[in-house]
Parts: sequence; C-alpha cells; structure tokens
Amino acid sequence: MHGTDRDGARRTSVAAERGCGAAALFGLALFLVLVAFAGTTEMESFPGLRDNRVQFVVYTCAIAVLAAAGVFGVLGRRSRAALVLAVCVAALVAWRLWTIAPAFPCWSHDTVSRDDDGSYRCLDRWSG
Repeated sequence: MHGTDRDGARRTSVAAERGCGAAALFGLALFLVLVAFAGTTEMESFPGLRDNRVQFVVYTCAIAVLAAAGVFGVLGRRSRAALVLAVCVAALVAWRLWTIAPAFPCWSHDTVSRDDDGSYRCLDRWSG
C-alpha cells in the first residue's frame, strides 16, 4: 500500500510538472506572437519610411510555432488541450504572416516605405 501511494504522488507530480511546462511554453508562444504583431504595427498603420522588420517577424513567428509544437509534445499527442492551443497559435501566426506578406519582397532591404494605396516599396538607406 505504501508503494502505491508513493507512485500515485509521483504521477501527480509528473502531471503537474508537464502542465506547468506546457503553460510556460504556451505563454512563450503567445508572447512571441504578440511581439511579432507589435513589431510591425506602425509599418502597417500609416504611410512613410519604416525600418524593415519582416525578417524579425518571420523568425519570431517560427519560434512561436516551435514553442506551440513543444506544448503539443509535452502534453502528448492525444491531448485535446494541446491540439487546441497549437491550432490557436498557428492561426495567430498565419494571420500575422498574411498581413505582413506584401512586404516579403523587401526581405533583403533595410527600409520599407508604405504608400497611400497600401503597397510597399523597398529601399536601402545609406549612412555616411
């Protein structure tokens, strides 16, 4: 009997650790998606020259997807919660990439200019 109580406590402890780890990874994924949205809000909001942050957004979204995959891995393949959380992060990432996609051709330039019609022009500022 004593061994059974210890095994039950160990399983509960492992489940709690997995739940906390999954919550931390999901929080990281959501934070990264929020940072990706915040990083280019001014680029989409009004016309003018802006620093090109397209690469930053793409890499941040990729890390967020990896963190969401980590949630799926920590909670297990059969976990509905993990599936729902991963789908939520994937939907947010897809939305972010969809809205910033018109600036993808400017990947190798350091400045993006948004025109009045919503299109983007790629520019390089030369210092010095």
